[in-house]
This record gives sequence, structure tokens and C-alpha cells, in this order.
Amino acid sequence: MGALLVYSIIVGVTLIPIYLIVRLLMSGLTCWRFNRGLILFGYLIALAMPFVIGWIHSIDFSDGAVLDIEVGLPSVMAVVADGEVDAVSPVKWWCAGVIALYFTGLLFFLLRELFIWNRMHSVISRSSHVTMPDGNVLCIHFDESIAPFSWYRYIVMSQKDYDEGGSTVIMHESMHIKARHWLDLLLAEAVALLVWYNPAGWLMRNELQAVHEYEADNGVVTGGANVRDYQLLLIQKAVGSRFPSIANSLDHSNLSKRIKMMLRKKSSPVQRWRAIAAVPALALTAVVFFNPGVAEALESLSTAKVTNYVAIMQEEPAAAAVAEPEQSPIALPSQSGEGDDGVYRSAETMPQYEGGEAALMKFIASNLKWIPGGKNGRLIVQFVVKKDGTVGDVKVLRPLSPEQDAEAERVVRMLKFTPGMMQGKPVNVWYTLPVSFRETKQSNSNTNSNTAPGTTTTTTTTTDGVSTTEVSYSPGN
Repeated sequence: MGALLVYSIIVGVTLIPIYLIVRLLMSGLTCWRFNRGLILFGYLIALAMPFVIGWIHSIDFSDGAVLDIEVGLPSVMAVVADGEVDAVSPVKWWCAGVIALYFTGLLFFLLRELFIWNRMHSVISRSSHVTMPDGNVLCIHFDESIAPFSWYRYIVMSQKDYDEGGSTVIMHESMHIKARHWLDLLLAEAVALLVWYNPAGWLMRNELQAVHEYEADNGVVTGGANVRDYQLLLIQKAVGSRFPSIANSLDHSNLSKRIKMMLRKKSSPVQRWRAIAAVPALALTAVVFFNPGVAEALESLSTAKVTNYVAIMQEEPAAAAVAEPEQSPIALPSQSGEGDDGVYRSAETMPQYEGGEAALMKFIASNLKWIPGGKNGRLIVQFVVKKDGTVGDVKVLRPLSPEQDAEAERVVRMLKFTPGMMQGKPVNVWYTLPVSFRETKQSNSNTNSNTAPGTTTTTTTTTDGVSTTEVSYSPGN
């Protein structure tokens, strides 16, 4: 869920400079085909931008294998129906609200879109159909409140519109069909829905529809129609409901501007070079997403899931109960059945590794060994930090391979913590540790690396309080 929202944000932000270039520099020109191509190319650039800046998959050119060790506060474990256990990374609460709001809006606009499609289909299906020589289908209905429109190969108008100026309307709508404007609208509408919260998505779609109308108007005028009569027809038909998002409607665009465009001289091809301004604008947009602060915020959203927060909310009452002195502690039984002591899911003071997270990561990075032939993926280790700070009841909740599971368990058993505390007394507390194994492809350009065979290098980053250590192991000869 979060990944789709982050994708949407990057697409939406990329559309802003593209729209401004089209609107401010290109909309006054009569090079409509060029403008149409520029808008469509802008859509493709925006949709590709997340992949271009590499936010989905980071590229690692290091040799050997890479182990991503994620260490932080004990993760909340969400148990799904089939018994599988997944780890929920600590994420700021605002992520849940933003994700829920986005998908609520997306659902609303999807339902609205389905309503429009259904209405258009209803109008076409109840009309009288006549197949014309060019293969297009003329649909005549009796609802005078609907302005003439076209979609795919259907030209739809009321009987009154057909009687008053049918041939001109048919010529206009045929231009839309011939140019396949309906395909453009499918792309534009999909992007507008994806970035429904961003005005640039809707404004860009409107700009594309305006270009469609200019193209169709030019086709009618150059086709021999009387310009004055055609302009009067447009004014007469500037009433009635339309299908604003998915069909080309005769009354769609600003009439005064359309009439001015018919009378305007053709723009010089040299003026098309104004579009080159989009290059530095897009480059600046890409730089924004490389900002560490922006990247961290997007990463928080991309890894968030609304279902995770449901699990967190379910855990919070238990944590609050054990925090109250007068309440009975809520404990999990020790998996090995040792003694009668309870094992807390959460404590007033959680277990801490001596030296903090950085020291914990360094210890794991120094002792964890890469297993030749190991799998890429994540395993989850859960254990109890006992009252004396030692580790017990180690189990792999989500295995990866027997060898990698055993290696992770071996290192975990070596850990020593400051125990968790409840009401000033040490208690047994559950602790979870996600460990990701990811092997990268070797690059020939890195074969002469300064890293000696058989050594391990470590890179540590911290995002929203969650630390990630990359351990690169270079096997010996």
C-alpha cells in the first residue's frame, strides 16, 4: 500500500513542472500535434520517474553477498490466518493516516469513474445505431440535455443536435476518432486517478482535452466547413451535460479560446524549442527526491502497511495494562517451559544492548557469517531476554534455510543485554530480530576492489529510529 502511495507522490510531483511548461509556454501555440505529443511524453516521463531515480530498488555494485541486518525496538508480530508471522517495522503514526486517506480518496474517484462509464454505456446502448461508411457508429438518442460526444468509434448526439447541425458535429467527432484521442484520455484519466490529490493531474488532463478540441476544430475548418457557421454551432452547443473524464465532448473547452485559435496564424516551428525548458525542470525534480530527508520520508511510507497498524493497535492495550502497577501483568509462557516466570510482550523499560544499537549491529556484523549457496530473503528470530540479560528460548519464526537459520540463531545466543524492567524489577521480555539476506551480482569492474578476500565490511544507515546494517562478505580463495 505504501509503495503505491510513494509511486503516486513521485509521479504527481514530476507532473507539476511538465504541466507548467505546457500551460505557460506551449498552450498559446498552434502546434497542437506537437503539444499533444509533449503532454503524452510528459505522462510517460512521470510514470517512469520513480524507476529512474531508483527509489524502488537500490543498486549495489559491491562484490560478493550482502546481509541487511535490521535492528531496532522489538517489532510487533502480526499473525496472519495461515499462521505465518510477519515483522512490522516501527513507523511513525502519520504514515497510517496518510495511507488511509489516499486509498479512501482513490476509492471515491474509482467509484465515480465507474459511475461515469456506466452512464456513458447506458446512453450508447439505448440509442439508435447507424453504421457510417467510415466504420464509425452514429448513435442517436432523445435526451437533449446531453451534449454531443464521441468515444472509441461511437459518435453520440441527440435527435435535435442531428437535425440542427448533424453533418458538422459528425465531422468534428470523426476527427477525434480518427486521431484516436480516446486512447490519450485513457492514459490521462488513469494518471489523474493515481494522483487524485494533486491538481496537476487533473489540469494536465484538461490541457490534453483542450488540445484535442483544437485539433478537431482545425480538422473541421480545413475540411471546408464555414468558419462562422461552425463557431455559431459551438456557441449553440455550449450547454448540456457531458462526460468530462473519458469522452471528447463538443462543448468541452473554453469557447472564446477555441474561436481565437481558429483565427490565429500558425506558429513558427522554432517556437517549439520552448519545450526544452522541461529538461532542467525535470532534473531539478529528480534532485529533490535524492535529498536524504525526502528519501527517508518516502521510504517510511513505502514500507508501511495499514494492516501493520491494526496489529500495533491490538498490542497497545496489553502494553498499557502491564504498565499500570495495579494491573496483573500480561505474560506469554516461556516456550521451553522453564519455571513459572511469565515472559512479557512489552516492558516499562525494554532490554538494551550494552553500547546501544550501534554496538549491537557491530557485534552481529562481526560474528555473522555468510553461508555459501544461501538464499536471498528475510528470516525472523524471536528470543527471550532473561532477567540476567542472557538470551534464551531462541526460535526462528520465519525460516529461510536450515543453514542460515542456524547461523542467525548461533549469533543471537551470543548476545548479552541489560534486562527489561517492570516496576523497578528485571523481567523476562520477548525480543524479535529481523535478518535479511540479499546477494548482489558481482561486477567485473569491482574485481580489483581493495577489500581483501575473507573480510567483512559494514555500512550502517538509520531511518526513523530503525537502523539497517549492510554486511558485505568477500569469501576467500
